[in-house]
Amino acid sequence: MTDRPRVTVVWTDFGGVLTPPIADAAAAVAAASGISWAVLWTAVQEVAADQGLSGLGPLELGRMTQAEWGARVTARLPHGARSLVDLGSWGDHWYRDRPIETELAAELARIRSSGMPIGMLTNSVREWEPHRARMLAGGPEFDAVVRSHELGVAKPSEEIYRHAEACLPPGDGVPLLIDDVLENCVAARRLGWRAIHHLSTAQSLMALSGELSLNSDHGPSIANESITPGEDLTA
Repeated sequence: MTDRPRVTVVWTDFGGVLTPPIADAAAAVAAASGISWAVLWTAVQEVAADQGLSGLGPLELGRMTQAEWGARVTARLPHGARSLVDLGSWGDHWYRDRPIETELAAELARIRSSGMPIGMLTNSVREWEPHRARMLAGGPEFDAVVRSHELGVAKPSEEIYRHAEACLPPGDGVPLLIDDVLENCVAARRLGWRAIHHLSTAQSLMALSGELSLNSDHGPSIANESITPGEDLTA
């Protein structure tokens, strides 16, 4: 067996990992607004591009309030497209009736109870925090939470991973990240982290079990296949 550092800290993303896929939330916003997701997302991307960013970057980096951002997105909608809801309350619709993935949450709580620290490393939006707090009521508890909007830096930037390491030092081991965005997993692995590219709860639970079971024997990781089959993530 090949020696490998043991996992000493588990970090998880929030949206798309501890919740159902982001596509579900996108569909909810589109339904509430009465505008197709493709049209909405085009407007969102145009607002981001004004600041040299993409997607929800202006919100996730704390560059503007959700109200201001929603007004800008509304102004970028094509002629004749009128939202049925205030896009400045985007998060209300993004999180409406959105459940927590209880199996994965329970496994993280179990890992923490065994003595291993767990953290949340998330590209987040200030105004969405009350929704997340409500959804996470009852557990799991996190030893640290790193939020992009508080730092002004987001995944996959190296800076946010280094900040996470300072919050929960891995000691003689390495951190492990569970994330639904492949780019974030690649960035983590390039910094020496382990990473599980989340595709489903069942897949991540299996990969996580495989990673942690290897802590005692330091063998090769079966969880590599859970990230992207056949792709070299260390290149």
